[in-house]
Amino acid sequence: MRDTRNIAIFSLSRLITELGTSIFRFALSLYILDLTGSASMFALVLSFTYIPGIFVNIFAGVFVDRSNKKRIMVTTDFLSGTSILLLMLLFQFYHDSILLFIVYAMVMSTLQAFFTLTINSSVPNIVAPERVATVNSSNQSIGALISILGPVLGAVAYSKFGLEKIFLIEGVAFILSGFLNMALKFSSRKEHLGEIKPYVESLKEVYQYIRQRAAIKYLLSIFVVVNFVIAPAVSLILPFIVYQALDMTPQQLSFIEAALAVGVIIGAIVVSVPKMNRFITNKIFILIQLQGFVIAMWMFPKWPIFDMSAKITLMAGYMIVLALTGALNTMGNIPMLSYVQIYIPERIRASILGVVNTVTTIAVPVGMWVYGAALEGMDWSYIAVISGAGLFVVGFIAHRNRELREFFTQGAEPEPVRAVEVHEA
Repeated sequence: MRDTRNIAIFSLSRLITELGTSIFRFALSLYILDLTGSASMFALVLSFTYIPGIFVNIFAGVFVDRSNKKRIMVTTDFLSGTSILLLMLLFQFYHDSILLFIVYAMVMSTLQAFFTLTINSSVPNIVAPERVATVNSSNQSIGALISILGPVLGAVAYSKFGLEKIFLIEGVAFILSGFLNMALKFSSRKEHLGEIKPYVESLKEVYQYIRQRAAIKYLLSIFVVVNFVIAPAVSLILPFIVYQALDMTPQQLSFIEAALAVGVIIGAIVVSVPKMNRFITNKIFILIQLQGFVIAMWMFPKWPIFDMSAKITLMAGYMIVLALTGALNTMGNIPMLSYVQIYIPERIRASILGVVNTVTTIAVPVGMWVYGAALEGMDWSYIAVISGAGLFVVGFIAHRNRELREFFTQGAEPEPVRAVEVHEA
């Protein structure tokens, strides 16, 4: 009963805040473009949403591990809502200030990095271990659904209401989410007996934990490679192929990207079933190999059997391929994240997940730069094949790695010190 209630509250709070954020970000992009006429200026504002998150993920994990996680979640939601409402007031006087939006981006990035790190490390505390994948699946499905609805609703809201009222909507959404999260029921948190280590010593313990476990190091490497390839492939290579190389319409591109989101939802639904999740957990690296094969298939318009002027046929083909990409990526990511959440001891869970978030966050912009340069000097079909082949090789090596195979057959790692249970109110 507690699990079902917590999943419902968690899903509703995420839907409210993420939909509000998606609407606001899309509307903000339109406003900045209207204000400056410069895509580079919007890119500058957007870049400031990444920088604080990297530092938070590196250093805040120890703080989250030591603190009341429910309190952090509620506080960050309330602070986010209050910050947005304050921005709404300042907007009345500085409506053409880019600096105001940069400050907003940095504040919100910091708060949401704290929130994301906390919620990811808290999932095993709000549901039983066998329901962890269900929560992660719900989160992925919500994100995919919002990727479809957010831009549409953002465009409508911007044209109908203007940016000021959208500030109000997002601010209220975060505050409402804070009240919802107050109703979450956490299991007792293990409070370790003995002297609390200095902050720097705790950080060293986290990195020592990673160094001593080969499987964790291999997993971090896999996270880096997958994010280095997948994120730029979807956000950079796909629009280039469809919109520029194949000269398809923006509407056709939107249908293809919607198919990716549908694939994510389907994959999340599949792994939310406990039996399927257990089965897929033992096949994660085969799924990475399949992802590589599917990404290589992105070059199918170059095959002689396809007419590159038949846009509807090409759109249908890409919708199928992208739906498979989304489903396979989600079916691999959710069991892998869920297992790591369950396996890592609670005392350092947020710290380890912070390291994971840091390396994957850094991998994405680096991948963007590399692929952007590659598209300037290489045919896009070769890039698709090389990227797919690289993922396939990584998945093949990982599947044959003994430490990784054994890692996914282990239970949760025991806490090494005596602990008492503390209720998180």
